[in-house]
Amino acid sequence: MRLFERAIRRANIPIAMSKGFNPHPKLSIPLALSVGIRGKDEVLETELLRVMPSHSFVEHLCLQLPKEIDILSAEAVADTEKSSVRDVLYEVIFKDPGFLNTVKVDEFLQQPSIVVNRTKDGRQKPFDIRPSIQGIVVKPDRLILTIKVETEGMARPEEVVCALLGNGKKAIFEITRTKINLTSSA
Repeated sequence: MRLFERAIRRANIPIAMSKGFNPHPKLSIPLALSVGIRGKDEVLETELLRVMPSHSFVEHLCLQLPKEIDILSAEAVADTEKSSVRDVLYEVIFKDPGFLNTVKVDEFLQQPSIVVNRTKDGRQKPFDIRPSIQGIVVKPDRLILTIKVETEGMARPEEVVCALLGNGKKAIFEITRTKINLTSSA
């Protein structure tokens, strides 16, 4: 977040500031990444003081960002629209792709509920991840997970993979969040 605050300031982009004793730039990341998960197509929302063409915003900001960070696109949204996360796509790559031969996705998705235990405040609490699992696609070398945001919460990608493989199976995998789909509601 600070990286973008500084880059926006250096690029002289007219960003709106919060009110109060200690004003901050109006920036938000709709869904922060979990520890250990990489992101490919993340979303950053900013509020500007005046209208600025998207291509100009991208051009000015890219000049101030490290070479490792690319801006793929920018889109102007009306002030009255508020974004929320609809669903998220993850890519799961296994160190041993042989695990994918044993995965039974159809059986897994036919289950009415898939309960996992989450630890909060030192207590185990059951949580049904099935309502938020929209889809699982098996590719030759990876899984593609689509996880929907529910009012009760959403499944974590590592919970889905562990439940899919079964408790007894141990696999080493890497998770990358590839897309966040937003819904705008006025």
